[in-house]
Amino acid sequence: MIPVDLAARLRLLTESAVNPVSPVHEVAGELPELTAGQRFTARIEAPLPDGSFRALVAGRSLTLALPETAAPGDTLELVVTARTPHLVVARQADEGAAAQSAPSTFSRAAQLIGVLLAGGERAPQAAAIARATPLLPAPPQQAAQLAPALQQAIEESGLFYEAHQAQWVAGRYPAAVLAREPQSRHAAPRPTPAATAAQPAAEATVPETGAEAAAPRSTAAPALPAELQSMVQQQLDALVTQHVVWRGDIWPGQPMQWEIAPDAQQQNTADEPAAAQWTTRLRLTLPRLGELDVALALAPEKVSLAMTATAQGAAALQQGMADLSDAYRAAGLPPLIASVGLP
Repeated sequence: MIPVDLAARLRLLTESAVNPVSPVHEVAGELPELTAGQRFTARIEAPLPDGSFRALVAGRSLTLALPETAAPGDTLELVVTARTPHLVVARQADEGAAAQSAPSTFSRAAQLIGVLLAGGERAPQAAAIARATPLLPAPPQQAAQLAPALQQAIEESGLFYEAHQAQWVAGRYPAAVLAREPQSRHAAPRPTPAATAAQPAAEATVPETGAEAAAPRSTAAPALPAELQSMVQQQLDALVTQHVVWRGDIWPGQPMQWEIAPDAQQQNTADEPAAAQWTTRLRLTLPRLGELDVALALAPEKVSLAMTATAQGAAALQQGMADLSDAYRAAGLPPLIASVGLP
């Protein structure tokens, strides 16, 4: 999931001379029919892990980012300032007079973030991670050997670099691991965590790269290296969509596409806890099973597995379904609900 630390840092980048606007992006279904200038009411239901809030708008559950805190049960009056097919931007209704009295002026850091996130008319999309080298030198003898490699591919992708920085400063993240992330190639020399903690708070030195590089302490916002512009774009896309796509070889000659995203059915259920269910999806072509599409939905009470394969592959998978269920049970995992189908 997207770290709370990253959401808080990105909010700092959008400080401006006027009160920040509040983007609202949809959780389920189509956005309500809201037009620029229209007032609407949002009832806060629950805070979300990324610092935003789940709110009920026109009978639909939306994710609402606010410039200030809110509590479950609060009712807010908002005004739409702009919208796209996938995003509603709004401000609090009582801020209308102040916003209209002076033109909106954003800091250079906020302008940079806006360019990276919007890309002109570009809508946020899944954060895409491409890997040039295989994760493993050869096919693993056991499936358990593949899981740590996949975890490492996501953790060291750079998407969560600022969260890892905070953990490193607190002495909870190895510097050698942090150095393997893309932003580290552009980072300033790092003090030791102990030395950093000993400095006064105003003088603490933390490497400023990735999304943080777009918001230096001064009002100026220097251009990011091309590589970091792409990385920050991916971070922003991941923050907005909570959808990550990884593409590469898991071992030489074996390509795979891997997706991680919130479960759509969970998003449609307003009464269940937020972010309690996620889906991960693999697409690959294996020598014996052929083309294979595997979707795994994770929830506290169950695990749902849906596999699609060719006729020959589906028959082989069906034969091993009982052994798979036994393995889940032996590992103490939630009950497995599995199905095998044809394309």
